[in-house]
Amino acid sequence: MNNSTKVITGFVVGALAGALTGLLLAPESGPDTRKRITRESEKLKDSLSETIAEILDSARNKYNAMLDEYTEAGKKTANKIKQSAKINS
Repeated sequence: MNNSTKVITGFVVGALAGALTGLLLAPESGPDTRKRITRESEKLKDSLSETIAEILDSARNKYNAMLDEYTEAGKKTANKIKQSAKINS
């Protein structure tokens, strides 16, 4: 897990803990608290979905960059082998 993923994960966990603590300590009636919990849960779900999408996008970009790099290295190696085979034949 890289540093940015750790920071994002820590932020999301901290936000969740803070929101739940605030809701549980709030002096509101039962129905109001349930509505507030529902709203905050939706916000958290949206934030978590966005964070996961960003992490997946970052991983996908890194994968594609590595794939391109290794493909290019493989092509260069294949060309060197072909040239070596021509010289030795």
